[in-house]
Amino acid sequence: MHPLNLYFLEYDVQSWFKYYITFLREVREKFKLIQKNCGRKLKKAFSLFFLLFSLSAIFSQTPVRIMDGEIDYLFNERLTPAEILALRRGEVVCNSIGKIKYSRINDIPEAKQLIYAVKKVNPNHLAEIIKILPYSKYENLTEIVSKMLKDEESYTKVPFYIDEDDEIVYLYADAKIQSIEKIDKKEIITEKFLMKPLDYFIGRIESTKFGNYYFYQMKNTDRVRYKSFISAVGKEKMIAVISIFRYGDNWIIYALGGVDIIKLPFIDKRIDRAFFRRIKAFCLFTFEKLEESVSEDEEN
Repeated sequence: MHPLNLYFLEYDVQSWFKYYITFLREVREKFKLIQKNCGRKLKKAFSLFFLLFSLSAIFSQTPVRIMDGEIDYLFNERLTPAEILALRRGEVVCNSIGKIKYSRINDIPEAKQLIYAVKKVNPNHLAEIIKILPYSKYENLTEIVSKMLKDEESYTKVPFYIDEDDEIVYLYADAKIQSIEKIDKKEIITEKFLMKPLDYFIGRIESTKFGNYYFYQMKNTDRVRYKSFISAVGKEKMIAVISIFRYGDNWIIYALGGVDIIKLPFIDKRIDRAFFRRIKAFCLFTFEKLEESVSEDEEN
């Protein structure tokens, strides 16, 4: 038996859960100690960070069974053994990969639409998010996610750090739907976003859902400017895509978020970190809302 399968079979969920609860209590006590010595703004930041940390970790408590052959079909050799274990534990695998050629997904039919969309933009800053969920627990996953991602205004409530030493900001400072159009199985939403410290820009959101497949894409349709006159991102040069599909007994959630901007010395790494954190915050928020929806269904 493959050592990764053996590890998974020996994985004791109950023991891990008890350990995790103890760990959370210790972290909370440390945060309380820090808060006593911080100002009001830092207290708020620590509280928001702890909330995000707790919710994203709680969401990762659903282990999945996925065979080696399935992993080999879906992903290439860039997916490390540690990342495979993380996915089997139900955790989110996040990476800043720079270019699409460094992605972990294979060129499979289920990913072709996503890969093609990103290649058209050809971003030089690219973040990759992978999550696997058991189909049996999330049978209506595509319907839940489709409904959830249409609530664009809720993105204004998603906090994240631009950098380690910065205060918390929000994914979007403002979001206003301009129009909604349906063409066959495709829905197109045009929305006006404010992404500080940049100016307002127009985003085009396209989503397609049929059977056990769902595809989401958001792309800017005009230039994203700074201080009204400096062009920060060119037209259709910022993209976020999510592909969700069933494979075997599991749902595969694969997301990419990228931007093509001029590389500048000294601040290039900071831009990469900031954009990576933005995409990661968006995905963790999506997973959090998904778990809330499933919990509500179970209660009803």
